[in-house]
Amino acid sequence: MSEYQYIHFAAVDKPLNDKQLEYMQDQSTRAEVTRWSFQNEYHYGDFRGDALEMMRRGYDVHLHYANFGIRKLMFRLPFGLPMQQKQFNEYAMKYRIEWKKDKRGKGGVLSIQPDGDAGTYAEDYFEFDHLTEQLPRIREALMAGDIRAFYLGWLAFNWDEDDLEPPVPAGLKSLPAELAEFADFYQIDRDLLAAASTQSSDATNRPSDGEASFDAWLTEQSRGDLQKLMRRVLEGDAVAVRAESLAAIRNASGMETWPTTEGTRTLAELREQASAESDQRKKRELAAEQRKLKKRLAKIREDPSAAISEAEKLIQKRSTTSYQQAAKLLSELRVAIGGEKGERLANDAAERIVKKHPTLHHVKRAFKDEGLNYK
Repeated sequence: MSEYQYIHFAAVDKPLNDKQLEYMQDQSTRAEVTRWSFQNEYHYGDFRGDALEMMRRGYDVHLHYANFGIRKLMFRLPFGLPMQQKQFNEYAMKYRIEWKKDKRGKGGVLSIQPDGDAGTYAEDYFEFDHLTEQLPRIREALMAGDIRAFYLGWLAFNWDEDDLEPPVPAGLKSLPAELAEFADFYQIDRDLLAAASTQSSDATNRPSDGEASFDAWLTEQSRGDLQKLMRRVLEGDAVAVRAESLAAIRNASGMETWPTTEGTRTLAELREQASAESDQRKKRELAAEQRKLKKRLAKIREDPSAAISEAEKLIQKRSTTSYQQAAKLLSELRVAIGGEKGERLANDAAERIVKKHPTLHHVKRAFKDEGLNYK
């Protein structure tokens, strides 16, 4: 497979001004650059722009994907990390999960990038629209205090089997869409995540969520400050006002950014627990599939002709998947009826379909794979 890279930047809080836009345009002669986004694909060559500086000069989220191992995300957090530096250090990994603070102010850029090369991931990733839609939501969650992405990163990027897990954040059992997409992007094993979540509490409310938190903060603001915020909203700066306000509410609460429990397991222990969970899950899935098969066979047994008609309809859909489904249905017909009668019914139906569609070679292959004799 040839090399492929996808580059995406987006402004979330506000569009770039003229000076910022000019800088972004200088970073690539081929990219599609606007005040809200920067996007390009590479089949040959590399992106040579300064991604960190682009984040500092106007863009708020960044994705760099390459099919030879690069899966990098960056988030501009203008009000700092959603936790104290000491707590962040428990999740941070050099070159993988890093906080690059601005020279001035509280802001900085969160960089998330695992070690990787060709073959690191089992499958390539091309659902870029799904991920880029979720990046602003991941950023907003971080600014509001949600630290689950840090723990997910630790699970995905850590290869030290003896490493003790960091604090386990609440809410791992039920991830929102944006974090589910994050986990999918980094191919976090679902059984490993299930094992990790056994020590995660269900309390997922952010300290800044809820009308009580909002009302308490609003009553503390002066009339002049509230007027300034409203003016910015009316001038089209509503997204930035929301982000700033959430961060201010979080900081004013004086509470821990997100509930956690102490990490007590090594990565090796988590993997062992995940293996056990995988075995149990497969047993449950097999039992469920056997129950479903039993119901299907009973239904076919009651009305074999309906199953044959359904197989013929599936052939009309003209797709490899529908051919396989039709072959599977006739195979189940053979099992449901059983004996010589079942063999005859299934094979006769297959033979009629092949004679009716002699040029559909994928149908013949599907029937052969299921052991159907259509000659």
